Amino acid sequence: MKLELASEKDSAALVELFKQFPLKGLVDLKVDRHQDFFGPYKIQSDNWKTYILRDDKAHIHGSASFVVRDVCTDKKISKIATASDLRVQPHRRAIVEWAHHFLPVINKEIKENNVSSIFSYMNLSDPTALNTFVRPRAMRRAMPRYYLYRKFNLVSIHGKYPTAAKPVASIKIRRGSKATYDSLLEYIIRRSQYRPFSSVWDDKSFQKKMSLLKGQKLEDFIIAFDSLDNVVGCLAPWSPAGLQDYIPLSYSLVGHNFRQYLKFLWLFGMTRRLTKPLVSTGLEQKLQFSYLTNVFADNEDVFQSLIWEAFDEVGPHNFLLYAHTEQDYRLLPPPNWISASYPYALYSVVPPEMPMPEFLHPSISLNPEIEAYTVL
Repeated sequence: MKLELASEKDSAALVELFKQFPLKGLVDLKVDRHQDFFGPYKIQSDNWKTYILRDDKAHIHGSASFVVRDVCTDKKISKIATASDLRVQPHRRAIVEWAHHFLPVINKEIKENNVSSIFSYMNLSDPTALNTFVRPRAMRRAMPRYYLYRKFNLVSIHGKYPTAAKPVASIKIRRGSKATYDSLLEYIIRRSQYRPFSSVWDDKSFQKKMSLLKGQKLEDFIIAFDSLDNVVGCLAPWSPAGLQDYIPLSYSLVGHNFRQYLKFLWLFGMTRRLTKPLVSTGLEQKLQFSYLTNVFADNEDVFQSLIWEAFDEVGPHNFLLYAHTEQDYRLLPPPNWISASYPYALYSVVPPEMPMPEFLHPSISLNPEIEAYTVL
């Protein structure tokens, strides 16, 4: 077998390979990228690579992708890479061959792109992935080290109880426009400086981030203003429909009970339902949801007002999904709203010959920027 860079002509084969590896958790999900396997990377950066492991018969037995992007930390611009979508066929030859190539690929990316750090998102509900990458191993083995940086949750919001607090009257909600652009940009830049590895630090970086997200417009931003006309929060719903669909294969017992609970409350107009799994219907039905991007809020009341507006904005079928780090109490799911949390973690991937990065020092407590659409 040999390792090579994937090209657009490999897209269809990679799409089929990816369907063979469902995402594990309370819901087992099949990921369908249609005909563009590289689409999820294109919305994050214009600098990405996918490596594939191919045998003599041109069959693909494994793949891994690296997305390189510019970020800002402590007012300094640097490059980081996100290692994602590692998939290897479950037979010994493929596993051994990929293990042989994985570390050289990481070192190559660090050298060629002048990358300061490599990160990887880990699904904490998938014991196989944790056992493969994170479990302690002999230090003499030439394998990358995975250091925990932050735990976080992907939070889905499905509805609200009648007792949910109404939006605060003094908070005015407006849409993104030319009139609100300068205030919005200033607020995002100011708040982003407290998020290490942020993707926005000036007008150009903000415009680039919006342009990469297919279909996102300035008018999609929901902005909260206080009584003095200062921006105190913002977010922008964005749907991945047509780019990457998530199809429930089966629900765990907890997941099944939650789906039935949502179905019951839907009869009273309180929730958005989850689609039925493939095992019960024989039909592939995708989940209908919208990501929340660029999520900032000065306090819990502001966030609840923004969620209220976004929930109505995305329509009667979609639920909301966003990333929430454990220490950020301002972005907790609002009380008396119906939500679920899926545990994830952000790991720093370090070659064995390199020291542990300084940002992992316990004294650094700021929460890094995590956009939900880069995780799933």
